[in-house]
Amino acid sequence: MSKFLTKQEIDQYFSNPDGIQCLLCGRAYGALGGHLQIVHGISHEEYRDTYGLPWRRGLVSTRVSTRLSTVLTERIRNGSFKPEPDNKAAVGRIRAGGRRKDQPFVTAEKSLQGKGQSKKNRQYGRKDFEKVLSAMLERQTTLRQACMDKGLPPEPTVLRYAESNSGFRKKLLETYHALPYTVQARADMFSRQFFKDLKRLRRKGLSATEIGEELQVSEKTIRKRLRNLVHPANDGTDSWMK
Repeated sequence: MSKFLTKQEIDQYFSNPDGIQCLLCGRAYGALGGHLQIVHGISHEEYRDTYGLPWRRGLVSTRVSTRLSTVLTERIRNGSFKPEPDNKAAVGRIRAGGRRKDQPFVTAEKSLQGKGQSKKNRQYGRKDFEKVLSAMLERQTTLRQACMDKGLPPEPTVLRYAESNSGFRKKLLETYHALPYTVQARADMFSRQFFKDLKRLRRKGLSATEIGEELQVSEKTIRKRLRNLVHPANDGTDSWMK
């Protein structure tokens, strides 16, 4: 068997609460401990290195690990065991052996984290932000959802850019106001046309429920916006910047 390559594979290997399988002979044991040394003549470190297992994870089943942890905790609590704060022998062994290389699954995890950081730290240009607006219109979705697309700037970056660029800020508002009221409601970014329609339907005597059905917006949102009509400055058109 080759080395484990992902964290999911590692978790699957240790998932059996009653036993951990020896990958050399296929048998399951509560703990591989002496089995590896007596039957196969190899150390824990050699076994971990062969199959890409975590260096510091015990080669025991979940049940045995839980039991040992409980026993050790109790011994520490009643004072029968005191961890050595500065184990010079252990430190010496580590220094003598040098730093152990990362196992393949650790390398894969670091690679994924690096890709996530690369998007966060990437420098975006005007065209990248324009693509966000296009994605919103094409998919009929909010800024947050559009920014989840691979290659597009994250939402906080777009908002910071809008704060510093009045031209883009205006385009972002116009984009939101061109979207259906259902999308505007999800982002709390209603256009002036929405409030005109709201007033028109209210004057016709429609209830909040009926207006919501007409505009495809929840009754709760309609009631909230009807209250805000008393204070036009709080119409929500700039709430995304607050």
